[in-house]
Amino acid sequence: MAAFAVSWSDQFAGGGGACEGLERVPGTVVVMAGNHARHAVATYEANHPNVRVDCADLSQVVPSAWPRTNALWSSPECTWHTKAHGKARGHGEFVDGLFSTTGTDEAVIRSRATMHCVPRFAEYHQYQAIVVENVVEARHWGPKHNRGAAFDAWLSSLRVWGYKHRILYLDSAHVAAYGEAASCVRGRMYVVLWHESVGRKPDFDKWTRPWVLCARHGRVQAIQSWKYTAMCSPQRPWGVHGDQYEWRCPDRRCATTALLPIAMRGGREAVDWSRPGRIIGDRYLGPRSAKTWSKIQDGHRKYGAAPFVVEMRGGGSTHRALSSPLSTITAGGNHHLLVYGDAQDVRDRYTRLLDVHERKVAMSFPEGYKLIATEEKKSDQEKQLRSLVGMAVTPNVSRDIGCMVSEFITGEPLEPTVPAAA
Repeated sequence: MAAFAVSWSDQFAGGGGACEGLERVPGTVVVMAGNHARHAVATYEANHPNVRVDCADLSQVVPSAWPRTNALWSSPECTWHTKAHGKARGHGEFVDGLFSTTGTDEAVIRSRATMHCVPRFAEYHQYQAIVVENVVEARHWGPKHNRGAAFDAWLSSLRVWGYKHRILYLDSAHVAAYGEAASCVRGRMYVVLWHESVGRKPDFDKWTRPWVLCARHGRVQAIQSWKYTAMCSPQRPWGVHGDQYEWRCPDRRCATTALLPIAMRGGREAVDWSRPGRIIGDRYLGPRSAKTWSKIQDGHRKYGAAPFVVEMRGGGSTHRALSSPLSTITAGGNHHLLVYGDAQDVRDRYTRLLDVHERKVAMSFPEGYKLIATEEKKSDQEKQLRSLVGMAVTPNVSRDIGCMVSEFITGEPLEPTVPAAA
């Protein structure tokens, strides 16, 4: 450990997204990781061979079995905090055992185990810093009649052991302090906890405020401007970009203008243009494809000959230009239909779904990052690969938060990247 400034443990680690970002921070090493799903562990080991990875139900692991490290990254169970397939998630039941052969229970019901593992490990290890990643809805963890009460109790259990905290609501498409942003939208909650014994706190402004271009003041670091909604307010910040907050110039004279981070990347950067597609007229003209066909036509009218992505998840989702980040990538399936080709008649243009490797790149994983499935059936393999990408921590976020934590622990500054103004 003497060769490194900061060591991390990676809890509920998935296929290694947090580690991929953390190890981009100078002087940082991930020592230990754990996850219950075999395909996730195999993926983690293939890409991070120097990390010891424990394939186990972490709720049953004794904290003393893990080595001591400076910091902990934890991404507990998230599926039951939000909605999937239009239905609110329950806690579920564990049926077939941790190493079920179908992969269903281990990867969906069990998923990333429980939030309670964080204070249990913190009590024993007394980490100098902890980062807990989850969906924004996790902030409202608790019974319907007392929303958020269980989350507040969870935070109180960490305060007992000497931790202060700040909750960040960040979008992966905006996080680019120490490198590039992801080229997809991904709004998540990050609970950053630091131990009071260190005697200082992380520099949040330096690492979490993106650069924007203000018409009056030029290039400035933006502030989060929270809306007044039924779910949030400036006094009760919570939510995702666009719905609950905007980025704005810190000068009050510019307070009415919503701005976008300079470093945002278009979805086109994730597309493998060498992959062939199919003629639209051969695929999407029948009655079973009526909704998709309508979205394709509407996108063609709006974007002309430019390529675009049709969003097939339903609801108010329609399409977006490839100059914008892709919509959120999920574990439930591929909802990104690429439309391209310069034909004037939309029926003669080409279309195909973005594959799992393109979605991986959009999430800011390198192209060469290996994804490993352990099931025999092709359909089950595809589900595992989708889960590896759709449930991952985007490495650009763990990279930037890792920089902030490294500064906090060591007291040695790191210099962020300031994007060009245009």
